[in-house]
Amino acid sequence: MNASTPSALSGIRILDFSHVYQGPVGTQLLADYGADVIKVERPGAGDWSRSWGPFVKEVSLPFANLNRNKRSVTVDMKSPEGKAFVLKLVAQSDVLVHNFRAGVMDKLGLGYEALAEINPKLIYASSNGWGDEGPNVDRGRAGHDMMARAEGGWFMKVGEDRPPIPGGISVDYPSGLMLMQGILMALLHRERFGKGQRVSTDLLSVAFHAHAWEGASELNAERIDAPARVGGTEAAIDKSFFTADGSIEISPVFSDNSLRDISIALDLDDLSLRSEFSTEDKQIANRGELNRILAERFRTRDTATWLRELEAAGVLCARINTFREAAEDPQIAANKMVVEMAVPGPGSLKLLGTPVRLHGTPPEHRLPPPALGQHSADIAAELGYSPEDIASLQQRGLLGP
Repeated sequence: MNASTPSALSGIRILDFSHVYQGPVGTQLLADYGADVIKVERPGAGDWSRSWGPFVKEVSLPFANLNRNKRSVTVDMKSPEGKAFVLKLVAQSDVLVHNFRAGVMDKLGLGYEALAEINPKLIYASSNGWGDEGPNVDRGRAGHDMMARAEGGWFMKVGEDRPPIPGGISVDYPSGLMLMQGILMALLHRERFGKGQRVSTDLLSVAFHAHAWEGASELNAERIDAPARVGGTEAAIDKSFFTADGSIEISPVFSDNSLRDISIALDLDDLSLRSEFSTEDKQIANRGELNRILAERFRTRDTATWLRELEAAGVLCARINTFREAAEDPQIAANKMVVEMAVPGPGSLKLLGTPVRLHGTPPEHRLPPPALGQHSADIAAELGYSPEDIASLQQRGLLGP
């Protein structure tokens, strides 16, 4: 990016009360694109993830990976002076973000209605476990990733004699991304019409919405009058197989006869010509024997060989990587998804890059993850506090560090 070209979100100030994962993943992406994200933290403790680790030179790696490009201020919001400080920040901010359970910010006098009177253009964004209203909200029920996965239909059956186990990734991740999208839409609306608004999402809603492909079929199951026209072979063939040196994923899709393509690429006879595998229904009915044949063959050669043979036959497939192996993948490097940043203490840390790319205004990794309260005095000065006032607030423990 040309040095004279502003970042996509230059001039946008975000007051970020969010902590751990759900909020910080979204606000970091906004910070990567130039937003001034001011992270408001608890005096003496800060974001919970600061203390959870694992650590390098006392720097929590999960915290570091979710909080670059942000500035940290610690302030006692329960004191009159601390609340006045926060309200000054609100008046000069474009967006406020938090992921407290419903009602917490209202008790602090920092609910949407109160702050909208101070700053009518404020985008007030929140994400919690359950939503804005309803039985879980009414009883003040705490929320958590695993709880949302459990009640949102993400646990998977693994056998009649075992309880279901959690599937998918942490719902905190897509929830943070959804919240970020809501913020950007609200900013666009404000740009066009001059009005701020409240934005909200929650773990349960995002977990439920993640069933976007199969959800409508489940909701209308009793009305389905014709089966799906794709997916029989995909349902019949296992998703992964051991090879001579690892394992491989198979996607039997986008072909009029995926079993034929796979079996010929494996130097087997065309298995789709066998009577027991001649239709997709028969492949599903006899999937145990079908997968036994395929598994036996996959074991005879290494993953790289099978990738070449299958890709040449037009079969979609992939090497199954651990995270460490994925981090060394040349495509991950080409996408700049591992970056190295200088961080006080460790010296440097490898962190995850930015997964969305604006090519005219690319992301920048300007600031390392902040020390607790590192920017308190600077931000106070920006708000008009004198050096004497700042020193007094700090001496009384109302303002960090």
